[in-house]
Amino acid sequence: MKTALRSHFLLVVIAVVAGCAGTPKLTEDEVLTRYERVALLDQRLQEAAAQGVPDLAPTGYSRAQAHYAEAVGAAAAGRPNSANGAANAGIETLNNANERAAISRDILREVIEVRKRAAAAGAAASLAPQSAVLEKDFRKLANLVERGRLEDAKQRRPALLAGYERLELAALKQGTVEAAVAAIAAARERDAMKFAPKTFKLATEEMRLAESVLEADRTHTAKADAHARRARFLAEKSAAITELIKDFERRDYTREDTILWYQEQLGTINAPLATQLPVNKSNRDLVLGLQQSIRELKQQRDDTAAQRSQYEQELSLTAEQRAAVDKVQSLFSPAEARVYQQQRNVLISAHGFRFPSGRSEIGPDNFALMNRIIQAVQTFPQSYIEISGHTDSAGTDASNKRLSQARADNVARFLVEVGNVPASRIIATGYGEERPVASNESPDGRAANRRVEVLINNN
Repeated sequence: MKTALRSHFLLVVIAVVAGCAGTPKLTEDEVLTRYERVALLDQRLQEAAAQGVPDLAPTGYSRAQAHYAEAVGAAAAGRPNSANGAANAGIETLNNANERAAISRDILREVIEVRKRAAAAGAAASLAPQSAVLEKDFRKLANLVERGRLEDAKQRRPALLAGYERLELAALKQGTVEAAVAAIAAARERDAMKFAPKTFKLATEEMRLAESVLEADRTHTAKADAHARRARFLAEKSAAITELIKDFERRDYTREDTILWYQEQLGTINAPLATQLPVNKSNRDLVLGLQQSIRELKQQRDDTAAQRSQYEQELSLTAEQRAAVDKVQSLFSPAEARVYQQQRNVLISAHGFRFPSGRSEIGPDNFALMNRIIQAVQTFPQSYIEISGHTDSAGTDASNKRLSQARADNVARFLVEVGNVPASRIIATGYGEERPVASNESPDGRAANRRVEVLINNN
């Protein structure tokens, strides 16, 4: 009897094994349909990728991908426990990667912003080798954050930021000039010289200005880029005018038809306001009324955004932190500096420095302001400090960059030597004329742009 039972058992096992061997493996789509945890990991991976986690926490994201591949393989082979276990491990790994990515996103926020601008300027296509090198450096920096080496990351951050800024300018110069040339050629093909000669002439003049600026000084890429952008805009405008004129001619519009068409366009713009457009009034009154309605809507939007920002900042601070921010704001007079709260951080935009023209030394007349900056920094003993120097547009780009760097370095040295702030907590960068806060066309605007900013970073 035992022999018969044993024989029967062996036959069953053989049948099961044979059946399993003949069962086809599941496809990835079938796995995602049948295994909820694996599908959840796949969804989380896609969401993380959309948020830039592969770049901001590369090691953790790669490990989560490996867990996903393991889970799919186990599910396809008919091992549900292993599949779900690998999926759960992947989800946990990805959660940790998301947390590290949030830290990278905070520490590297300025680098990320310039990186996005460089990408928008088409750097990846037009300057692929330089872009690839910087992308590799970016992932290395993010990996330092991922490994908890925050100070190392902060020390390397300025060099990467400067690299992306140079890449952005180079891409803008190359991409914008080429786009402007192409836009002018396209407008010429559409007979813009005949139908919109004034606008087309302005476009070609702006293009010549862009070229002459680069011929005079190749470091003035920003100015050349501005002229090239203007040239492209005017060329495209001349082409649009040309097409509109041709359309009027095809329809044999009278002058009254043209005015009625114009009022109809204004009515379309005014439609969201749900008010009657006063076309029975003069054109000036009509335009001014529409302008005022838009201005009021913009003011309402700005007021709402400001209230929301202030509310969010207040919620993010403890009572102790709010008191510290209030203390720093009380240290400076309006003539010395403006103090801005940026969530947990404090930005001191000090326009009250008195530097001799073209010089960077901190003289006795700056000591009072520097002492207040030291007090502000000492209010946050665990922070790290980012000092940035800025100039107006007088002088060349290169000389302004050198001058602003020297001034930022001297402010940093004063904090170390007089304020006893550890040098390891300080980063100094000169931006020259690249980041104006006001127009350089007026004396007041130029004075506002000649400043040193001290960011007390509490993150």
